[in-house]
Amino acid sequence: MPEKSAKRLPGRPRQADTDTTIHQTIISAAAALFKEYGYESVSLQQIGNQCGVSKQTIYYHFASKPELFKVAMTTMLHNIRTVTARLLDEADHLEQGLLRLAEARLANPHAEIVTMMREAEKFLEEEQIRAIREAEQDIHDLLADYFRLGMNQQLLREEDPLFLAETFSTLMLMGNRDNASLKYESPHFLGQKLVALFLRGAKAT
Repeated sequence: MPEKSAKRLPGRPRQADTDTTIHQTIISAAAALFKEYGYESVSLQQIGNQCGVSKQTIYYHFASKPELFKVAMTTMLHNIRTVTARLLDEADHLEQGLLRLAEARLANPHAEIVTMMREAEKFLEEEQIRAIREAEQDIHDLLADYFRLGMNQQLLREEDPLFLAETFSTLMLMGNRDNASLKYESPHFLGQKLVALFLRGAKAT
């Protein structure tokens, strides 16, 4: 009679579960460090120290620093897209959705992808650059869909919806300014000002 395989002890994580947790922890730590210090200033050792793993463990999960950068940036951008869709979907109307989105973005500013890419691009392969660009474009395309809907409902004047999406995203970069939290009393207050300014130019007359 064949021996029964040993049962996994209750509460003991599966190896795959542990690997997934470590994988996500590395991504989160890398994204935070890249956002704060840029690409070149951050080493794999720093990332390992941040999340409590060795550099060898990072290499087990990611082939190289450029590959980790790509995954960290695309993960961050996909998360931003998910939050953007939820906030706009849950709003009663476009202006409310934009205000909620503005408040969320201004309270948690994300790095300027253009600046980060300018520094990192010379280290990245074409596929890695393309993946990051496409993840950023997905956010603009999502916003453009909502602005197109606003035009169909005659809430917004006829305009290139992608232009409106990129313009709105550019306004949100004000949250990255060092004195933004000091100059404006809250992300909600700054969001109100920016959304009002944006809609003043985009609304149908």
